[in-house]
Amino acid sequence: MKKKGFQFLWIGQSLANFGDVLYIVGLMALIYRLTGSAGNMAIVPFLSTASRFISALIAPIILDRLGLKGALVSSQFCKTFLLFLFSFLSLLPASAQNVIIIFAFVVLISFLDGWATPARSAMVPLLVSEHKLMAANSFLSMLDQTMAMSGWALGGLLAARFGASFLIGVTLVLFCLSSFCMVLIRIVNSCPPEKDDDERSKWARMKEGWLTVWHTPALRVIFAIDSLCSLADVVWIAAIIYVFVDQALHVDSSWWGYINFSFFAGLMLASFFGVRWSETLNKHSASVATTGTLLTGIMTLIFGMNTLPILALILTVVYGIAVQFKTIVFLTIEQKCAPPNQLAKVYAAQDALLSILFGVGSLLFGFLADYLGVRSVFFLSALLLITAFFLLLTWGKNLNRQRVVK
Repeated sequence: MKKKGFQFLWIGQSLANFGDVLYIVGLMALIYRLTGSAGNMAIVPFLSTASRFISALIAPIILDRLGLKGALVSSQFCKTFLLFLFSFLSLLPASAQNVIIIFAFVVLISFLDGWATPARSAMVPLLVSEHKLMAANSFLSMLDQTMAMSGWALGGLLAARFGASFLIGVTLVLFCLSSFCMVLIRIVNSCPPEKDDDERSKWARMKEGWLTVWHTPALRVIFAIDSLCSLADVVWIAAIIYVFVDQALHVDSSWWGYINFSFFAGLMLASFFGVRWSETLNKHSASVATTGTLLTGIMTLIFGMNTLPILALILTVVYGIAVQFKTIVFLTIEQKCAPPNQLAKVYAAQDALLSILFGVGSLLFGFLADYLGVRSVFFLSALLLITAFFLLLTWGKNLNRQRVVK
């Protein structure tokens, strides 16, 4: 039963992830066709991040009411229905009113992801035995990167050949298939949804994930390190890399694509080796996370000083490998140390924190890149990552303290 449940989870997740990428490509193409404005396209990630942040804050209330599977299934079905309505907008002529409606759909669809993602991650320990968690997380991560890489490549071709409306239609089919797979998941020993007569206030439910983090040494370390790394990782967003390629490497914009591909290649390599070396990663999880954090800092520092395009690709691959190893280790530790009925709320708290840090960091690093030069933000990023490394050296032993402290 567990094996079948995990199969339906990864198939449904892969279809949903692939659909999400095609949806974004189609959305950007649609907005550009209707407005011809890059500024309007830039509003999309801001609205998406803000909506997901708010959704992650109230996710514990929804998770208590619906349970993990209920939250996941309802989110995917609602996204499918919204996309069905959205598909009609892609056929309408350009107008300010239609663009505003499109932005409203972006907010709603991102809002639904705010509780679906924590629920999906929290279901993994219920569908996979504990000693296989590292391999399962590596496998799921490898699928995520595969869907992302193929989705962006194929999405661009389909958008150029058939247009935004066709992409939205393909996404709708993928979402329908994903919803069907989610329904078929059967969870053994799942925590039931909370009853309506529960006396806890909504505010108390929203705080539960944060309190679990506070009382769990390993989670406190992971949240602190992830906060620093989230700020540092902002330098790898498209806008800053695009400027770096032009001003520091002095090559054409195609190298921006090569660097993005190299980063995804690093993520996929680490995920593949995570499946093969899962037992080793389990035994040395703290060392792997610490080494990975140090490597990200070193690679970022050298990348910021580098002027050779080929070396930039190599550094990016190594950076992606280090980031992914750390991410897989942290994810597995979270699944092991958080109580099953609190795990999704911990993930929701993490999503909320990292979303707001990403938004603030994007503005801060963009401002610094304009006024201090694009290399300066990579040096600042490296400083944050090396600080995270020294904190892990000091607190790393807490990663092995995987029990809640009352």
